[in-house]
Amino acid sequence: MVKRYKPKKWFSYARLFIVFGIIFTLGKTTDHVYYDIIKADNKMEEKALELTVIEENKENIYYEENPVLLKYLSLPEKGFVVTNTNQKYELSDSDFNFLTAVVASESNRFKDDVLAVVSVILNRSDSKGISPVDVVKSPGQFSGYLDGYYLRYLNADGSLTSNTAMVQDVLRDALNGVRNNNYFSFRSWSSSSYSDTYIQEYGNRYR
Repeated sequence: MVKRYKPKKWFSYARLFIVFGIIFTLGKTTDHVYYDIIKADNKMEEKALELTVIEENKENIYYEENPVLLKYLSLPEKGFVVTNTNQKYELSDSDFNFLTAVVASESNRFKDDVLAVVSVILNRSDSKGISPVDVVKSPGQFSGYLDGYYLRYLNADGSLTSNTAMVQDVLRDALNGVRNNNYFSFRSWSSSSYSDTYIQEYGNRYR
């Protein structure tokens, strides 16, 4: 059975109500000096006013529509910018558990570092046109898989251990298009000669 992940819709059609709430607030906070001035007299003015308020608050509206973007850390100066418009992937239950276990073995301390690891895997999937599982199983790539560390996060029946909840949550977001970098490789924090690009201290280093 294929497990499908669909992004939640957080933004409703109450935008107009919010817009006029903003307008009312503007009037209240300026002792009504501007409230009467910006009050619309007809439908055309009302629409123009709505568009103006939306334009002035488009960044806040964008994040309200896409709250997942506020869930993760962006660090543009080091190449980490959270986006949610990337290619989406669907995995079977067994593949989802496998990928979760491998990612947990590569990073399971910080959600932003977990997202960075998954982003690298999915960046390779996009580039090579193969599944994330095939990326992980490619020869000589991921020590968590090659050395069998990922097995620590799987029960005997193939289900995930209880300490993978955060990794599962991040992986679901990533499969729904969320990423935080365009890198194609990483190494552990101890590989100080590899890179000074990281999303969190004591996480992995990326390039």
